[in-house]
Amino acid sequence: MNYQKLALLFIPLLAACGQKRPEVIERPLFEVRNTSILEIDKVELNDTTTVFHFDAFFYPNMWIMIAADTYIKESGSDERFFITKAEGINIGEHFFMPESGQTSFKLFFPPLDPKITKIDFIESDCDDCFKIWGIQLVPSKKGIVTYKPEKAKVEKLASLPPVEFVDKPAILTGKFIGYQQGLVLPDIQLESMGPIFKPGFGDKIKINEDGTFRMEVNCGLPLLTDLYPWGTKVFLVPGHETTLTIDLKKQSRFESKYRTDKEDGDSAFIYIENDWLSTDDMNILNAICRKTDEKLDLFTLFNTVDGFTTDQYLSWLQDVENSIRSSYADFPTLSEKVKILAEANLKASTYYLANLYSAVIHEAYYRTRNIPHEERQSHPLELEVPADYSKSVIKSFVDENIAYTSSFRQASLDIFFEYNKATFIEANNVEGIVEAFKEQAALDLGKNTDLIADVAKGILYYEKIESGAFLNDEDKANLSAMQNDYVANQLIAYNNKLVELIENNKAAADKGVVINPTPEVAKEKALDVILEKYRGKVVFVDFWAT
Repeated sequence: MNYQKLALLFIPLLAACGQKRPEVIERPLFEVRNTSILEIDKVELNDTTTVFHFDAFFYPNMWIMIAADTYIKESGSDERFFITKAEGINIGEHFFMPESGQTSFKLFFPPLDPKITKIDFIESDCDDCFKIWGIQLVPSKKGIVTYKPEKAKVEKLASLPPVEFVDKPAILTGKFIGYQQGLVLPDIQLESMGPIFKPGFGDKIKINEDGTFRMEVNCGLPLLTDLYPWGTKVFLVPGHETTLTIDLKKQSRFESKYRTDKEDGDSAFIYIENDWLSTDDMNILNAICRKTDEKLDLFTLFNTVDGFTTDQYLSWLQDVENSIRSSYADFPTLSEKVKILAEANLKASTYYLANLYSAVIHEAYYRTRNIPHEERQSHPLELEVPADYSKSVIKSFVDENIAYTSSFRQASLDIFFEYNKATFIEANNVEGIVEAFKEQAALDLGKNTDLIADVAKGILYYEKIESGAFLNDEDKANLSAMQNDYVANQLIAYNNKLVELIENNKAAADKGVVINPTPEVAKEKALDVILEKYRGKVVFVDFWAT
């Protein structure tokens, strides 16, 4: 007998037996989900029904709901198996969570073909409905395959880019691993888009159908900023590309309460790198920045600094700085580049809190004594703040590396106006204000203030444009005379864009579109004045929050 041929015949049979789907799958693995509220305790499969046992974790007294058109389907298939009944929760009705914040319920669906080994759970097709993709109905030793970054093929540049304006956009590209059709992610935005324009979140990152994205950021300077909703740091450099990979499979595994296949390092599901910093560098930088956030947590601050004088407060902040620096030893591969950026972030954080001395001490005073907001006016707290406090904060907590951070815009304005108080009112134009600043600040600070002056100058022109006082030829000539092209080019382009928008609006008005200029009255009376001429008529009002 040819035993070799016989053995070959048995291989497919053995493989098929190994893939037999069990009748009960305890806490099955899954690929990606859009919620941390639902955990699958088990799935029961038989000839008559498919039963999902769910545990839900949510805020007490808040509601959850299972939609009437909830369904399951084989992954990759369009055939839907709709929910037939539920136990422990009423389909299509609000279920209010108990005080424990935890509940359990079962959802029933039609039976599945024994050949189906991977399914998706879709609680309706609405954007924020519960969805879990790639639920494994057959145990697998490999588990869920997650992203493994390749080692950098090119050596990283030895030192950080200089803090100089470059009139080229920084490029942010990347991909979401495990991205699914129907997966609606929260708004993904950068905390800052650079030092000149209005602070706050930038444009939302648009994600393509395959999970990839590409974004141009006209930040002007190298920029260390936060990526939300994760709050992770990214480092952008004008004229260069930063890549960002987010492994949604690893994130889902890390955040699950029930997954048994977790691995060390699952918390690091975001991979960032560019020509200067590797993924490992960025992981270390983010770990240090998270430690900074923890040490400087506002609630910790309120519980610590009650009654502190300015000297005690600044000394406490400097002690925290030293404590965080001592933790650098926990990272034996910490590079000088990462250390510089970590220090810049640390200085930016302590500088921000140092400027909040009065507000922090007041809040600590009221919280320590449990004085509610409505009673605080009857409990005044007098603080002695030295006249030179702001300047001492600038000297103690601001250095040139803070320009790498998203806090540089506000720091530049603080410094600019602190050293310009005496001449600010006398100077009747932007150029005069900037020159007055250079004369006063450079001597006292003992450092180059040209970059701060350029940022402040750009912001002043930006605010002028925002107020409707658009740039004239003299303004444009003054901007064009600056040593760097970025500020001039960006502001002139922004100015021209707004002017064109207004001209288009005027043209639209000639075609019958009504444009109401804002009346020159108190803000709280503006709407009443605009609506007065429409009294007695039906008016549709569209409120814009911009």
